[in-house]
Amino acid sequence: MSEKMSQQSRTHDLLAAVIGGFALITLLTAGWNVDTSGPDPFYKGPLLFPVLVLSFMVISALPAIRRLIWPATGVKWYLDGNGLPVKTMWILVFLIAALFGFSIIGLEASTALFLMGALHFMGVRGLFQGVGLPLLLTLVIVLVFKLFLDVWFPEPLFLNWMGG
Repeated sequence: MSEKMSQQSRTHDLLAAVIGGFALITLLTAGWNVDTSGPDPFYKGPLLFPVLVLSFMVISALPAIRRLIWPATGVKWYLDGNGLPVKTMWILVFLIAALFGFSIIGLEASTALFLMGALHFMGVRGLFQGVGLPLLLTLVIVLVFKLFLDVWFPEPLFLNWMGG
């Protein structure tokens, strides 16, 4: 028999709601934070990806907000007791490094290295899952953003450093 899943803590819901609130504020002020005066249409401009990500974050926070407003009976405020989410924080560090990597080594290399590194860190060791899928996803990202949507990415600084 399957074990009964423990109910989620209201503390987790509060954290998700706060993150969703920050995402909503950032989404609402994104037009003032990002220069959109260029000649490109909206779907090619610099605001597309932040709007998509922030919208997903706001939508993902809605169930937690609902649970905070209308809690189920017996739900308590507690932390899970598993300590700090170290793996999650390391993935965040990898993601921040990947964002800096876009300008240093380019979209393709940065995305592939981020995905392979994060999967390896999380324990994925298979050749297909650890290398093949990240390369396939990198190809899809490059096709969608660079070729189909023609989103501009800066020339990697590494090429300038190497004399190219």
